[in-house]
Amino acid sequence: MKKVEEIMTRDVIAVAPGTTIHRAAELLADHGISGLPVVDEQGVVVGILSEGDLIVRQRPRPRPSFWRLFFQDGERLAREYQKAAGTTVAEVMTTTLIVIRPDAPIEAAAALLDRHKIRRLPVMEEGRLVGIVSRGDLVKALAIATPAAPSAVSDAQLVQEMTARMDREAWISSRTITVEAKDGVLMLSGPVGNETERSALETMARAIPGCRSVDNNTIVWPQIVSRYPTV
Repeated sequence: MKKVEEIMTRDVIAVAPGTTIHRAAELLADHGISGLPVVDEQGVVVGILSEGDLIVRQRPRPRPSFWRLFFQDGERLAREYQKAAGTTVAEVMTTTLIVIRPDAPIEAAAALLDRHKIRRLPVMEEGRLVGIVSRGDLVKALAIATPAAPSAVSDAQLVQEMTARMDREAWISSRTITVEAKDGVLMLSGPVGNETERSALETMARAIPGCRSVDNNTIVWPQIVSRYPTV
């Protein structure tokens, strides 16, 4: 299992809190990156400036209505104003930091990036910034990964694994799907709720190590009804 330290970018471009927004935008554009860690004089990461922090400044800022001023937190409104009108990185940056350790598995980095809808993660070790891992780094790792050679598995093992995977998924609408295998080919039959479910079952089967191909004979419920119309 690969670790973050194996794929992260170690030569990190960072900025100080007092850097101007204009200069930070130049760095993002010149280096083709989507975010900059913000580091204070002691080398501590105090925030991150992302493309999103800058893009929000391009939107027209509507005048808040009376009801919004009355019901919403004034501190939040003041922060929104600061992000829209600030001239330095400290005024605009995101201060809620999501970080990861260098020895964490890359799957953990992928989960954080996806869960928080962000593009880059500062990599921290003993309070120090040691790298950055981005969505692009994860894609590169996937591109250069050597696919594992398919292992020899029996037809019975294929059926057992497919059945186990199906049992773990709540989106499968029918538990009467028949799974068989012959010479490494997984054969599926029975009713399913919709075309997306039918396609996802084929994806599940194809992803099982040792599966040579999939013979998907499942049928969507409405199609079954249409074949046998009532009189």
